[in-house]
Amino acid sequence: SVVAGSLVILIAGENPIRVYGLVLRETFLGSGGYMIAIQRATPLILTAAAATEAFRAGAINMGLAGQFAVGASCAAIAGYGLSLPKGLHIPVILLICGVGGSLAAMIPAIFREMSGVSEVITGMIANLLIPHLLRAVIGAFPALRAARNGASIEGIRETARLSQFVELTDGRIGVATQANTGIFVAIGIVLVLAIWMRISKLGYEFRITRLNPFFAEFGGIRARRYFFLGMVLSGAVAAMAGGVEILGVWRTYRMGTVEVGNRGLVIALIGQQSYIGSLLGGLLFGALDAGTLKAAWYTSLPRPLIDILVELTIICLALPSMRSFVTGDPDSEIDRLGGRFVSMR
Repeated sequence: SVVAGSLVILIAGENPIRVYGLVLRETFLGSGGYMIAIQRATPLILTAAAATEAFRAGAINMGLAGQFAVGASCAAIAGYGLSLPKGLHIPVILLICGVGGSLAAMIPAIFREMSGVSEVITGMIANLLIPHLLRAVIGAFPALRAARNGASIEGIRETARLSQFVELTDGRIGVATQANTGIFVAIGIVLVLAIWMRISKLGYEFRITRLNPFFAEFGGIRARRYFFLGMVLSGAVAAMAGGVEILGVWRTYRMGTVEVGNRGLVIALIGQQSYIGSLLGGLLFGALDAGTLKAAWYTSLPRPLIDILVELTIICLALPSMRSFVTGDPDSEIDRLGGRFVSMR
């Protein structure tokens, strides 16, 4: 990726060493860059964890963007429409987001179970349908419509807002960014998922089903049920990512605020389809995103070109895990492989 990127930079008339040096410097040493990194990484950590959950069920959740949008809508409407104490308001909103995301994830899961159509195809179709379904559902209920309009005009209630670091430190940290305490929520959710799936009976059955669904069925585990359950849990986490983004960054009803979609999938692959790996991958991508934003100010390269260089690096990092997931390489660690593909070898 560095060689290919360097060639592109040379064609554009810049020095590759200078450009990559600026990206790395602004990523890890730049003033305030870590706050931008936190802001960018927060939703990516959760969407990567959502993709990991689906991978562990032997599925590919291509509907992350739609589930994220459902969570964002639910958070804005509940953030304005519900009147609750601050300590209770945010957990209730995240719970509502999780329910909404689970319902959205059922669309590709049900089509897969009923007709055998790949969840990859139906997930991408769901991404196109969900915005229209949201408008239809919200428009059909006056209370939801009023809450949406209120959140769009006035913003969500104070009790529903995740504190931004610039507010907590009286402007000393996080100036000109919207980095917020949602990063701790994201890390907490990922750690709970990692521990739960490691020590619980449910997590054990997920692992067995992914490794060999036929053996799982023989042992009394309903393998098809765990595919469905994995998709539902994945949708819930992806929707919570949208909720955290609204509560901490935008604080109003806002659609299309951040591109998550396939980024969460790629970051999950970079993290070797593990929750902790997804957490670290999200932080890495957020840091690189912050570095490109600031490095673009000091070079003649257009910002989209610098973004392409970073995306190329991320994709190359994910290639080994992509190969393992698709082919089921027997030399790789089988616990990190996708069950559907391994079981068909």
